[in-house]
Amino acid sequence: MRKSLLIILVLTGCMIFAASTYADLLPGATVEERCINGAKAYIKKHNLKDPTLTVLQNALFKNAQPKYDKQWTELTGVKIKSIPYGYTDIPSKIMAEAVAKTGSWDVFNHFPYSVPNAVGGGVMQPLDEYAAKVRPDFSGYAGGYTAMQYYKGKLYFLSLDGDHICLVLRTDIMDLAKDDYKAKFGKDPGCPETMQEWEQMAIYFHTKKGETRWGKTFDEPLYGALAYRSMNFAYRHFPPYFGGLLFDKDMNPQIDTPRGIKAIEDFSSIVKYMPEDVLGWATPQIYPFWASGQAFSVMSFPSIVGMGNNNPKSKVAGKQRTCIIPGVKVNGKLVRRSTQAAGAGWAVSAYSKHPELAYYFIQWLAAPTKGDELIADRKGFWDPMRASNLTNKPIVDKFGKELVERTIENAKYAISLLMIEGNYEYFNVMDKALALVMQGSISPAEAAKRIEKGWNDVTEDIGREEQIEAWRKGVEMGAYIDKF
Repeated sequence: MRKSLLIILVLTGCMIFAASTYADLLPGATVEERCINGAKAYIKKHNLKDPTLTVLQNALFKNAQPKYDKQWTELTGVKIKSIPYGYTDIPSKIMAEAVAKTGSWDVFNHFPYSVPNAVGGGVMQPLDEYAAKVRPDFSGYAGGYTAMQYYKGKLYFLSLDGDHICLVLRTDIMDLAKDDYKAKFGKDPGCPETMQEWEQMAIYFHTKKGETRWGKTFDEPLYGALAYRSMNFAYRHFPPYFGGLLFDKDMNPQIDTPRGIKAIEDFSSIVKYMPEDVLGWATPQIYPFWASGQAFSVMSFPSIVGMGNNNPKSKVAGKQRTCIIPGVKVNGKLVRRSTQAAGAGWAVSAYSKHPELAYYFIQWLAAPTKGDELIADRKGFWDPMRASNLTNKPIVDKFGKELVERTIENAKYAISLLMIEGNYEYFNVMDKALALVMQGSISPAEAAKRIEKGWNDVTEDIGREEQIEAWRKGVEMGAYIDKF
């Protein structure tokens, strides 16, 4: 892992160094200062009067973002017009701009997996030339985070959201069951090492309504596990079960293999210990159900812990233990992989009238000190992601020391979702097959065959050679940690 991180940092440094041979570094001791100075110099050079940048804004951040838009205006004179949309609507808005080319948007605020299709559609601006003038600091990022900002070797996206998957357990329930659990399994209950051990814990703690266990009568059922298994979400949570690259170097799927079939089986099996309607649930259902106290464990985003502690109606406040992602055994070795299931950040429209000015704004937001301020914002949904978060008191106060420590540790295993064109089509093929397995309609082996065929069809439709190029570059850069 250290070797992989070193490679990523060296590659990143080489890119910025190469670009800096034809671009002068802006004045300023910090990234933030260089962004501010760059914006002022750009305005002066182009003699702009009351410049405005329009942002296609992820609505999750509509309450927090105005504060920083105002600060940027006060610092540079550049007005920010943020127009919020639901995150499910934003990809279509981006691709509509690829066709219309209106120049209506300067900045896109979304998730990294939107980058490949946007770049393929010609609507996203590479940022390397501008970054050379600012010299951004990604040193506090885990290797996967740095790599996720690049596509086909070019910088397109700036990350500021540690939205990778973790596991959370109920400490109060573990305390009740401690003696019995230890007698049964030979150790105290705690963070599981493997996905199989997590399911073992789910089976053990799964409790019916009215049942008395460990000296407590349960007025409501206690489900052993809770996790995302619905369409458009399942694909985000499957990779930790597979624990490696989903394709070989020539884009041949690795899913119809003993390893892939076992991953599908394990991913589906634990559903028996989840709420009966979980196949239709997303965040609006998962989060409040966890806060209701009716589940022993949940695999979700780090923000679920903050919600569990801060929601006034929560029954799990102060009763949560955050765990790094459980692993799977691959050739006898424990492998942990935590997908960056969302992870908000910013990109610049290729049709912006002022793409360089737009870059200075988003790089200011994602810079080390300002970025930490955003993550600490109690109105925001930015999750911890960089090493500096460990010692930032407002961040620790907001999330709790344990969550920050576990999240930063978990970041070492953070991997990208597919950073190739047509990723939604690949995801949709997988989700449909997984849903049928969880419904009991087909076997894991049949699902693996369907996924492999569907994935090959998508690859051929888009163009195998083009997909191979993007896939190999992403693996080389470290977006998935694993290598061929």
